[in-house]
Amino acid sequence: MSSNSRNPIDNSEKIDEFTNNSTNVLKNVESAEEKRLLQKIDLRIIPIVTILYIIGFLDRVNIGNAKLAHLELDLSLTGDEYNWVLGIFFLGYVLFEVPSNIALIKIKPSIWISTFMVGWGIIMTGMAFVKNFSELMAARLLLGVFQSGLFPGVVFYLTKWYKKSERTYRISLFFSGATIAGAFNGLFAYAITNLNGKFNLHGWQWLFILDGVITVIIAFFSYFLISDYAETTSWLTEDERKLAVDRLRYDGGHAHTTHFDKHQILRAFKDSKIYIFMILYFCLIVTLYSFSFFVPTIVNDLGFNVVISQLLSIPPFILGCISCLVIAKLSDHFGVRSPYLIFCLLISIFGYAILIVPNASTAVKYTAICIVGLGAFPTVPTTLAW
Repeated sequence: MSSNSRNPIDNSEKIDEFTNNSTNVLKNVESAEEKRLLQKIDLRIIPIVTILYIIGFLDRVNIGNAKLAHLELDLSLTGDEYNWVLGIFFLGYVLFEVPSNIALIKIKPSIWISTFMVGWGIIMTGMAFVKNFSELMAARLLLGVFQSGLFPGVVFYLTKWYKKSERTYRISLFFSGATIAGAFNGLFAYAITNLNGKFNLHGWQWLFILDGVITVIIAFFSYFLISDYAETTSWLTEDERKLAVDRLRYDGGHAHTTHFDKHQILRAFKDSKIYIFMILYFCLIVTLYSFSFFVPTIVNDLGFNVVISQLLSIPPFILGCISCLVIAKLSDHFGVRSPYLIFCLLISIFGYAILIVPNASTAVKYTAICIVGLGAFPTVPTTLAW
């Protein structure tokens, strides 16, 4: 009896051991499959959203290059009018980015994001023909409305392809496209503004026209190149689609949804953490856009001519790109956000502190600009992923 009574226990232990071993093998197989799937997704998703954001970023900040090309003088802007032109963009952006992302739950990203791109491309082109402050304000407001569908939309879109532990690096990859764009935007803008006088158009007018036309052309192709969701994409096999969906469902739990859920949206509006992050993000964006919009002017004010100013605007953005990717890799690897965010903010504070020192040399102040770029850019993708 004692021998027989032990057999079920022994058999049970063997079965448990076999099950555990089988589960471990299955996990290893799934891990290998998931790695191949992730590489495939990266190659199809990240390049296109990076290109779209590069275009969006260039269209957003080219107003700074237009200023160097005498936009203020030609439109007779006075006092703080240029600053109002910069700021009005964000009024349209802020008012429409939440409704845009809610709509994106119901409308395919390939349709929604591409249509918004066509809209702001047309506005960008039309901005070349404004005659005064009021018309420029109206154009920048509409530009903000249409651009509100891109960056928040892409961040939401990436959550439908990547797990939480994968997002900081992916957001950094496409966000780094903007830092590269910012780096070479000055040279691109300088080359275009050299068309000054052609067909009786100013250099800044050519800048807006060509940027706008390029946006519309790329938007047309994006209708066909943006893959909507893993459930419906044609370039994944049936098994890959199932794995892509299952891994997100397991990672997101109750937060994972593939349909319009008004209760989930209402819960977001009632979540105090959202408003804490709103304040945090507001502070980060002030730091980043103050930097992005004014780098050419800051460098120019150090005593360099327009050409050298555009060239010296490149290194701060390159450093920002590198730090974005390094911080993202570390953050995803260790699974923490706030220590890296605080570290980057301290770097930015140090850079800005040097810039306001009145008697600092030109070399020291330019070094400070590079330090700000090093710290400011990684804060955005780190916060968004958090």
